[in-house]
Amino acid sequence: MRGFIRDAAISAGQLAILGDGAPIFSTVYADAPPPGYASVTPQTLFRIASGSKIFTCAAIYALQQRGKLDLNQCVFPLLGIAQPALATDHPDPHINDITVQHLVDHAGGWVRSKSFQVKGGPLIQATGWDPLFRLRTIALDLGLSAPPPKLDVARYMYGKPLQFVPGTYDYKSSKGATYGNFGYMLLGLVVEAVTGQGFIDFIRDGLDGPGTWSSVFVSPMVSRQKNPLEAWYVSPNSGPTVFDPRSDAILPAPYGGGGFITEVMDSAAGLITNAETLAHFASRHSASGLGGRVPGTYRDGTIPGSYSNTLSRPNGIDCSYMFNTKDFPGGIDSAEKFSSKLRKHLDQL
Repeated sequence: MRGFIRDAAISAGQLAILGDGAPIFSTVYADAPPPGYASVTPQTLFRIASGSKIFTCAAIYALQQRGKLDLNQCVFPLLGIAQPALATDHPDPHINDITVQHLVDHAGGWVRSKSFQVKGGPLIQATGWDPLFRLRTIALDLGLSAPPPKLDVARYMYGKPLQFVPGTYDYKSSKGATYGNFGYMLLGLVVEAVTGQGFIDFIRDGLDGPGTWSSVFVSPMVSRQKNPLEAWYVSPNSGPTVFDPRSDAILPAPYGGGGFITEVMDSAAGLITNAETLAHFASRHSASGLGGRVPGTYRDGTIPGSYSNTLSRPNGIDCSYMFNTKDFPGGIDSAEKFSSKLRKHLDQL
């Protein structure tokens, strides 16, 4: 871990390891913080990007187990969405067939960045864009002067074409090509529709009892009120501000110049927590998919300025680590190689 952080020049990170649900090891790796930020401790909060999906799957599974949600329910009717946001759009004939289970499996019908072809099947063309990273475009199309709320994004996408019939392909059969964030944003809206609570409120108090996951938050961007425990984020990239779609102001990618808003993609990639909490969560809930702890599962996540990884091993070890950047020498492949090496060490504990 120290070697990877040194070689990648990472300025802040955490690592936590549990064995059979009990803490084994927890530490931080950090340079001196920039002005306005506190020193990194085990309680420091990091954006966990797609690590947020672990919480979303746990929420969906809990509601299904409690008899409050049928995984075969169709999502858009459940959300009360029956008309596209733009009068000029014509919804796909299969849009109302998308179920909760389809979204969990990345089988909803959207393909964002990687075209694919299953043997003997047609070529499925990607759209080339992820709506949760194109909020400026959506805001301008809808005539808004601020970022669109989650329901507006859902209504906007309700009118857009699907790339395949829902359920025809999923993450496994497409070799990851159908993976996306929008479906998991919809799952967060499903949780809100079923519970009558905000997504994060259900995670913190309704999932495993009040206060169980009190160290999990939505990373604040729209409010501009920084959580005092939140780490700083490092990215070489920047872009037009997402806070004002009509402005040409340029911001760092993690702070409004990356096309995304954490509050909009809360259930997909917008949560913050620490490594200890995430490892503890994985000791009780599957790191990938629905159900309780599943040995051998893992989940990583990246957005500008953030990388997280959570592992559940067959020997009862659960591990989480996170960094305040996703830009490593050698790219994400180097992080995947490091994760593979770490798994081998964990399996020897």
